[in-house]
Amino acid sequence: MSRHLSSATLTLALCLCANAWGQWSADPQNNSPVANVPGAAQVQPQIAARANGEWWISWLALHPQGTPPRGYDVYLQRLGADGKEQFAHQGIQVANLGVGWTEDYGLANDPQGNAVLTFQDDRINPAQRAITATKVDAAGTLLWNALTAHSGHAPHVATLPDGQSLVGWSADTENTVRLRKLDALGQPVWRTPTGTPLDFILAEPNFTYVLADLQAAADGSVIVSFVRSRGFSGDKHLYANKISPSGQLLWGPAHVKVFEAGSLQQGNFPRFVADGSGGAVFAWYSVAPQLQVFAQHVTANGQLAFAPNGVPVSANLQQARVSPTVAYQPATGETTLFWTELDNALAQNRRGLYAQKLDARGARQWGENGRELAPLGLQSITDLRSQTVADGTLAFWVQTPHGQPGTIQGIKLDAAGAPLCPQFAVSSRAAAKSRLVSASAASGQTLLAWEEQGASQGSDIYLQSVRSDCKLGGQ
Repeated sequence: MSRHLSSATLTLALCLCANAWGQWSADPQNNSPVANVPGAAQVQPQIAARANGEWWISWLALHPQGTPPRGYDVYLQRLGADGKEQFAHQGIQVANLGVGWTEDYGLANDPQGNAVLTFQDDRINPAQRAITATKVDAAGTLLWNALTAHSGHAPHVATLPDGQSLVGWSADTENTVRLRKLDALGQPVWRTPTGTPLDFILAEPNFTYVLADLQAAADGSVIVSFVRSRGFSGDKHLYANKISPSGQLLWGPAHVKVFEAGSLQQGNFPRFVADGSGGAVFAWYSVAPQLQVFAQHVTANGQLAFAPNGVPVSANLQQARVSPTVAYQPATGETTLFWTELDNALAQNRRGLYAQKLDARGARQWGENGRELAPLGLQSITDLRSQTVADGTLAFWVQTPHGQPGTIQGIKLDAAGAPLCPQFAVSSRAAAKSRLVSASAASGQTLLAWEEQGASQGSDIYLQSVRSDCKLGGQ
C-alpha cells in the first residue's frame, strides 16, 4: 500500500476560491453546475450523504488540457447543507489517471464523515489497471491510498459502523468476485498467518461471477449481490449473500437465489436498497422468457419474503417493461417500484412510466397492471431513480420527447398511488441528459446529479436539490 500519494494537488485546489460557487437553485432552468470545464468530458457522478446534512459528489473527468497522463481522472467536491461548494469550483483531483475509458466505481461516506472512493487505477503500472481505495477527509486531505488488486473491474465500497470499509470488485481473469476489508487506516483486516492480505472470494467452478452491488448493514455485516452465468452466452442470474464482520457467509454457501428463472440483460447489474433491518429489496428486469420487471425482498436471515424468483409487477403480457427503480417503506414493509413501460417487446416504439406497490408479502396493491403515470408515447424514459420520504415516494427520470432535448422530471405518490405532487420539472434546460443518480438525507432532502451535454462539446455535471414537498431548492 502506498500512503499519502499526492495531497499537494488537493491542497492547491482548496486555496482557489473555496465557497465562491454554489447554493441550491430553485429554478429548473438554472441547475447548479459542479463540474463544467469547457470541452472536458465530465461523467458518471456519484453522491453520498454525510450525517450532518452535507454531501459528497464525485465524478470522472477527461480534460483535454489536463496534466499528462491524459485519462479519466477522479474528482471530488463537498457541498454544505445549503448547497455551497466547500472546495474550489470544479472540485479537487483525487487521482490523475491515464485510463482512456470509464467503468463503474464506488463512493461512500464513513462514520467520521470522510469520503471513501474506489476506482480503476493505472498510476503504478500504466499497462495494468489496479483497483485502488482512497479516503479523503472533510478538509480535502488525502488520508490514505490503498492498492487492493492488480487487476479488476467496476469496484464498489461499503463503509462500516466501526470506520472500516469493504471493497468489492469483479476479477475477470478468475471469473470471481473479490472482497477486501480495510481498517480505518486503509490496512487489510483479513490476512494469512504470514500477514499477506486475504481476500474473501465468491466463486464457483465453470461459472462467472460479476459484482452487482455492495451495501453495509447496521451490525457491521455487508450484503453483496452478483450476476452468475456460464460465460457471455449463458443465462444471467441474480444471487446475493451477507458477509459477517469476521468473513462468514451468513446466508449459506449456496447463496440466496434472487432470480434464476430466465435471464437478465447482458451487462445489467441491478442495484438493491437496504431494508434497514439487515435485509435487502431487489428490483430487476428479465429479457427471457420475456421483458418483465420483478421485485424480491430478502430478509435479514436470508429468507425470501416474496415468491421464489420474485413477483412480476404487472400481469399485462401484451406490453413489456424494463429499467425499474425501487423504494422501500420500513414502517409498513411495502415496496414501491417505477419502470419504463413498452408498447410491446419487439418494436418498442412507444414508452411510458408506470408504478406498482407490493405489500410485505409481495401482493400487487395498485391493480394487476400497475398505475400509469405517463402514457405510452414517442418518447424516451430512462435513468429512473426513487427515494422514500415520510409521506410517500419520490421518483425522477430523464424524459426525452422524440427529436427534442431531454428534461428531468419528478413525481411524488402517496401510499395509495395518488400524486401528492403531480409531475414537475427538475431540469427543463434544453440539453441531452443521462446517468442520473440520487440520494436522500435524513432531513428528507433529495439530491440529484447527472451528466449533461456541454455548451462547447464535452459534458458537464449538474446538481439539483429537491425538498420532500417537491419544491426545488434548500429546506
